[in-house]
Order: sequence, then C-alpha cells, then structure tokens
Amino acid sequence: MNQKHYAAAVSAFVIWGFFSIPLRALQNYSAGEILYFRILFSAITLLIIISFFKRNELRHDRQIFVSMTAHKKRTVLLLTLVGGALLCVNWLTFIYTVNAINIKTASFSYLICPVITAVLGYVLIRERLTVLQWISVGLCAISCVIMGLSSLLELGYSFLTALTYALYLISQRKNQGFDRILVLGVQILFSLFLLTLIYGYLIDAVPDAPGFYGIITVIAIFFTVLPLFLNLFALNKINSATIGILMYINPIINFTIALIIFKEHVTALQVIGYSIISIALVLFNYPYLRKIRTTALGN
Repeated sequence: MNQKHYAAAVSAFVIWGFFSIPLRALQNYSAGEILYFRILFSAITLLIIISFFKRNELRHDRQIFVSMTAHKKRTVLLLTLVGGALLCVNWLTFIYTVNAINIKTASFSYLICPVITAVLGYVLIRERLTVLQWISVGLCAISCVIMGLSSLLELGYSFLTALTYALYLISQRKNQGFDRILVLGVQILFSLFLLTLIYGYLIDAVPDAPGFYGIITVIAIFFTVLPLFLNLFALNKINSATIGILMYINPIINFTIALIIFKEHVTALQVIGYSIISIALVLFNYPYLRKIRTTALGN
C-alpha cells in the first residue's frame, strides 16, 4: 500500500474530525449565514484551482459531455445538480446540528451514514449485502431506536444528516466518467445559485465582523477543499473499502471533542446506543478489516 496515499486519506478524515471547532467559533451566527458564505468562499477557491490546474481536464470533460446522447446528457446534469442540492442540505443540517443541537449528534450521524448508504445501495442500485452486514443493519436500527428514546429530536437530525449524505454518495456512484473536482465545482456553484435565490430567508444582515470571514476562509480552504483533495488523491491508490474504514476517524474525533473540549453530557441510553452501533460497525466492516489485515500480512 502506498504510504503517501494512505497518509493523505488519514489526514483528510482527521481534518474533518476537527471541523466542529471552527464551526463552534461561529455559534452566534445562523446556520444559513455560515452555509452561504462557506459555499461562496469554497466556490471561489475551486474556481481558482480549476482555472490554474484543471484546464486540461475541463477541455477533456467538455468533449465527453458534447459527444453524449441527449438522454445521457440529461442524466448527467440531473445527477450532478441533485448531488449539489443534497450536499447543500447536508451541510446546512450538519452546521445547524453542531451549533444548535450538539456535536455528539453530528458525530452519530456519520457513524450510521455508511450503513444507511449500504441499505440505499441495495434498494436503489441493487448492491449486495452479506448476512453479517444485514445483522449489522438490524443492530444499527436497534441503536437508532434506543437513541430515539433518549432524544427523538437528536435522532431526527442525525438521521437527516446521514440520509442526505448517503443519497449524495449513491447519486454520485451513478455519475461517473468526469473529473471529481470539476463535478464538485459545478455542484458548489449550483448550490450557491440555489442559496442566492433564498438569500433573504437565510441572512437578515451581512456579517460585518472581520473574524467571521477569517474563520469562513479557513473552513472553505482547510476544512472543505483541502481534505477533499487529499481524499481524491488517496482514492487513486487505495480502494474504497479501505477509505470506508478510515472514514470512521472523523466521527470518533468529533465525539471525543464533544466530550473533552465542549463537555457535552452523554445519557445512559446514549451510551447503550453508541455501544450497539460500535458492535454493528465492527460486524459490518469485518470482511473489509479481514481483507486489509490479510493484505498487510502479505506485504
């Protein structure tokens, strides 16, 4: 396994794991304000990157798109734009959850996200699940019921955050053949367009504090574009199963931050729920963990 690519993957999820810290620094601002300017600054950053480093890929992808049939073009546009809308809703929900609910709820959403993605993959695109994985899905459902008994509101936000990102991942699995940075650029610009249409509902007054824009710039560059680049770089040499395992670094760090830095309280029911989901995740990923272990021993 290429150490540079593995390190890139780990770095991406470690960075995302600390995302709640700069978000909490903006807790006095609404989720709509944070989302709008995060997407605006991310769009500017991606446009600069595409203009200077992705010109060849842009020409290549344009040629591919022009050569497609009308039906294929409509499908690609639909998947790309729907993906942008889902990403927009996911980011809004996550930001609101971190700043208005709590960080541990946001953490739980990305613990259950891979399982929800697998179930949607089975239902929507006929991906197969093993018996062990179906058992894991059942345990995940039990965990969600227990978490709901602790707080139905928190479970609702966890599920919505996980569901929107799972739907985004599923939609993008069907949207192949184009440079991922270019696709993301189109999705971010589309998200910016949608948010601009409802700008008056999201923002009462444009923030005038320099610190706000400083933190937003950090979020756009170091917590949005940079980890995305690292993740895409890692996928060049590391399979998606390994990436899926490493993905859990993010919610584990998030949950640790919630307890240690922000002193969030965890109820007894939540402890039981997190324990069950931990068992479910081990069972769900057991085939991949065994494969990674076998590969490591073989090397």
